[in-house]
Amino acid sequence: MKKIIIFNICILYSLSAFSQKGNNQLFSEYEDTLKVIADRVMNLPFEAEKRIANDALIEYLTEVLSYEKSFNYHFDSLITISRIKSPDKRFRIFNWLLKKDNNTFEYYGIVHYYNKNKKKFELITLTDNSNNIRTPEQENLDASNWYGGIIYDIIYIKKPGKKYYTILLWDGNDGYSTKKIIDVMYFSGKKKIKFGLPIFKKNAKESQKRIIFQYDSKTTASVKYNYEKQEIIFNNLVPQRKGLEGLYEFYIPEGTFNSYKYKNGKWWFKEDVDARIKQKIKKYKKPKRGLSPN
Repeated sequence: MKKIIIFNICILYSLSAFSQKGNNQLFSEYEDTLKVIADRVMNLPFEAEKRIANDALIEYLTEVLSYEKSFNYHFDSLITISRIKSPDKRFRIFNWLLKKDNNTFEYYGIVHYYNKNKKKFELITLTDNSNNIRTPEQENLDASNWYGGIIYDIIYIKKPGKKYYTILLWDGNDGYSTKKIIDVMYFSGKKKIKFGLPIFKKNAKESQKRIIFQYDSKTTASVKYNYEKQEIIFNNLVPQRKGLEGLYEFYIPEGTFNSYKYKNGKWWFKEDVDARIKQKIKKYKKPKRGLSPN
């Protein structure tokens, strides 16, 4: 622990020495520091050590993102941190995980967005509370009460009125099962973000505020957006054998695909769809240490 504290003091001294220099050099110095700290969050052997490094990561990332021109700096070397920008360029999200000693995960996010009213960029921190959300498919959530994960795609379909963004997330869950999540994110009021809207429809009467797929961690399940068809396509998941219904750690892809098709402001469920995609698919950079959305 002493080594970590001394390390952080050295970082602070190094950054202060460059605080008066040009923005690009300043951002580059922060990036080098953040890369080292982020690696510690991912790879230190014990959770307590990771949390110390994580506090430093949040501090320095928040600090550098407070600079006016930081929104256009890419931070490409931060390979253990997901950095994803909305299709309309209104905001981007820095997003990462902390693996706990019990093999479960805790997720962190910082939303870097442009406030049109104040004409400046601001930050909103996302706090993962997924372990305490009892009926997540139907809950209204916000930045302080977030069903966390690694956000790997942001879908924005331009239409009049309020802007809503559909987000796709990966959650490593508990080592026995993995989750993929479809959620809705939107801005509401001063520095507020909300999650969840009843726009996922299986029929005219039933709706959910978010969709959660859970399956065997030893298998792979796909949840991807087809931009041409405006359709979220995903594997049909079934239990490995009879008697395991409802035990989602034993669910696997069955070979067919279903989808949610966007129409008139809603995502409508479709069964047994053609998963072949003719257009080029958006490519994702595969982060290290198992953070891939696939």
